[in-house]
Amino acid sequence: MTISIPDTLTIDRSENYIMSIRLCPGGLSFSTYNPSEQQSFFFREVELDRTIPYITSLKEVFFANDFLSWTYKRSCVLLVSPQYMLAPDHMDIEAQGMDFLSFTFTAPEKRALSNPLKEGNAVIIYSINEEVYEFCIRSLFNPGFIHHMTPQLILWMKDNPSDSPNTMYAVLHHKMMDIACFSEGKLLLANSFAFDQREDIVYYILYIWQQTGMNQLTDRLALAGDAMLCHRINESLRPYIRHIGRIEIPSEAYLLGGDILQAPMDLISLSVCAL
Repeated sequence: MTISIPDTLTIDRSENYIMSIRLCPGGLSFSTYNPSEQQSFFFREVELDRTIPYITSLKEVFFANDFLSWTYKRSCVLLVSPQYMLAPDHMDIEAQGMDFLSFTFTAPEKRALSNPLKEGNAVIIYSINEEVYEFCIRSLFNPGFIHHMTPQLILWMKDNPSDSPNTMYAVLHHKMMDIACFSEGKLLLANSFAFDQREDIVYYILYIWQQTGMNQLTDRLALAGDAMLCHRINESLRPYIRHIGRIEIPSEAYLLGGDILQAPMDLISLSVCAL
């Protein structure tokens, strides 16, 4: 489970790098880049053994790769989880966050965290496994915790001024789809759904399209994820939605290096937003 890293990333140079660990069901990924050095983005994925507890696999990865515990310019833990909700930014997260999550989800994790969405005057509240949280706090130097939807929403809010067309974003990753809808520059909805087959994706997109009152002739759908899967979804939706395209990667992301094209959309967004 040893991860190979580039020769340029050494313990005496790590403080120049921004490091992100992306935790998702059944796996994790690791990325670094030096913000003052072009073409420095590095990305690696690790698949974990689903038959043993996640925290056990996470510890094994850390113990086999001491560079994960080096001191970096900034360390981020990017959590991929469908257990999140949007709330007004004036809400007392510390006092009410866990109550809201327990009301919304049948079995949320035991710790509530939040990230601000300043452009939308809102916060994302989400839950994380207590053991995973404590282990990351102990093993990383002053890590910041970020939900995977946070950088995507921040990026899309910037790309949707009030005079822009109504837009639905749909990001496909491993058996999960993120959807966000914007109307007149304002966020209408953000949610994530599990899927097993292509028909599930088509159903969720069309259902939410109808529920949010989007126009099939003038509004647009932007997709990201596996290219072949996005192509098939495009073909299935063409009879119902006229304007379908890909989510554009910000031009500044390409300066970070070719490895960024292998990264998921949330990690690309995080690298650009520099949260």
